[in-house]
Amino acid sequence: MRAAHADRAAEPSGGMPLLAVVGVTLLVQLVLQAYFFPLSALWDAARLVHIDAPFHQYQMEVARQLCAEQRLTGYDIFFAAGHLGGVSFNASAKLPALLACLDTASANIPVIYKQFSFWSGVLAPAMLVATCVLLRLPVSVAAVVALFSVLLWWTGAIRWYHAAGLVSYVIVAFASVPFAVAALRVCRRPTLWRLALLTVVAAIGLLVHPLFVVAAALIGLPLLVDELRAGLRIANVVAVVAVLLAGMLLLNGIWLWPSLTTPSFATIVHPYQRAVDPTLALQELLGLAPTAAGGSRLYNVLWIGALLCIGCWRGSARRALLALIAAAVLLMIWASFGAVIPALASLQPNRFSALAWLCLVVPAAAGVVAAAQQIPAAHGFGRWLRGAALLIVAGFLAFFVREAEREILAPAETGRYAVAAPEVKGEGGLSRPLLDFLGTQTDASARVFFELSLARVHDGGHMAGLYALASNREFIGGPYPFTDFASAWDDFAFGKPYAEHSPEQLNAFLDAYNIRWMLCHSTACRAAMAALPGVDKLADLGPVTAFVRAASPGFVVHGSARVVERCINRVTLADAAGSPLILRYHWVPGLVSVPPARIEAVDIVPGARPFIAIHDPPPDLTLRVGDGPGQACDARARPSP
Repeated sequence: MRAAHADRAAEPSGGMPLLAVVGVTLLVQLVLQAYFFPLSALWDAARLVHIDAPFHQYQMEVARQLCAEQRLTGYDIFFAAGHLGGVSFNASAKLPALLACLDTASANIPVIYKQFSFWSGVLAPAMLVATCVLLRLPVSVAAVVALFSVLLWWTGAIRWYHAAGLVSYVIVAFASVPFAVAALRVCRRPTLWRLALLTVVAAIGLLVHPLFVVAAALIGLPLLVDELRAGLRIANVVAVVAVLLAGMLLLNGIWLWPSLTTPSFATIVHPYQRAVDPTLALQELLGLAPTAAGGSRLYNVLWIGALLCIGCWRGSARRALLALIAAAVLLMIWASFGAVIPALASLQPNRFSALAWLCLVVPAAAGVVAAAQQIPAAHGFGRWLRGAALLIVAGFLAFFVREAEREILAPAETGRYAVAAPEVKGEGGLSRPLLDFLGTQTDASARVFFELSLARVHDGGHMAGLYALASNREFIGGPYPFTDFASAWDDFAFGKPYAEHSPEQLNAFLDAYNIRWMLCHSTACRAAMAALPGVDKLADLGPVTAFVRAASPGFVVHGSARVVERCINRVTLADAAGSPLILRYHWVPGLVSVPPARIEAVDIVPGARPFIAIHDPPPDLTLRVGDGPGQACDARARPSP
């Protein structure tokens, strides 16, 4: 009788009951997401503007304009005096960018991004339940996985990542768990259609986010090692992995090759998600981690459940469940120590801690179910140990059901894991005055120095890209902090803090980039600009102070020309004369002149990328990346603010 109780939890279920749990999970998450967004906002013009969301919508607009010229990459003149932009250099919004290309209307970009974010949120928790289908686990385990997954979505670190605009990473993090399990099944019984389907899924994963490959590899490694020890043919593994890698690269080659062979304009090392911290797992269990998302005390349910899985679960899926636990440990080691190697730190190892906890969801659910079903047959210490563990799990779950309710329903002023409802809020109170200022107090004859904010004082998000495109003004610096030398954020500009620039040096940089207007939010920036000769304060716009210089030198360093048109992948000059004609625009690989002229890169500003020199320029010419004349600027719709 005791053996029967012990094995009951491990009995596999049929496909239809498990698929029903997947469907119920989708329905529950759809209802919750529909309330929180809300559903009606999916089709209106209001934008998602929290943290990275506006930056990704800027990337989508750049891609849309390039696609109108049948290009994936091109010359983005709106930031850092010109750089290569487009799908190939867009790490985490390629799929919505390609969807924007298919739609072609600039006004629909907010809708496309909201749809991408919304449906990713609906699908993500169900992907862990789908792992139960692949492992043929009992319905009871799948139901607990559904509960854990939905609670983690609303009260875990993954909640913060999604609301902050890291939508692509979130969806591939959830997808990488069932993908790794599916890859294991294909290695066991490789067939052509299975391998082809898995290759397409892998290629889509790489397209959605490049870290999908790292996530799938770190999860798949313990699964494959365990199967190899159990007798899996290594030839099968090598063949499947080779086909997957080749398929991913070939199917993504059109955008992948330029990103691998062209130097990035982001020359400044960013600090994001690269801390080395041996106590990261403990701090996340306490909800006190210094990482962006901070962890969640709900993770205690997962490690307790994982221990119960190790001690209580029996059955054919045991090895796979233990391998998922090993994968979680491997991911947490990578998250805690991966940044020790400088070359790997750019992969942002810390963000993989959230994936480590996701890997524990299925084993933890299996452990909880097995322990609960073994209690009637258990005796003595074993019974009390199981009972105590389940009581702790039940207490945490009850608390976090309440936390999820607060996250979804509590008033805006209540503390929470991410944002208050409604998630779609549109621009805040700063955007309209700032865009009005750019439209009435500046013009296209010079650039705007726009100080970025790590604290996102511009309506809570990285709004610079949308501001530049909507106002049709060129900005110095970049669309995001920690990119180019020709950039500024908080107490930092042109490669070092403001205090390390003399007024003469700062003035020289403003001249070098043809800057006339400066928009500052930090005290250091305000003080530095106010100290410059010939600079006047124009306006206070909430947290932003606007300054103006008496004059700016224009876009030509040597020779003469007029900039008569400029937009994505296009700078048109008239009355060009002088050889070489040197411009205050940065040179990029692949830049050509129409009609043809010889272009070379020249160094002007120490520490900056080279600028453009045109030898024997024709009187009227257009600079762009790619063949042909391209699309005129006035034929393009400008994004609305």
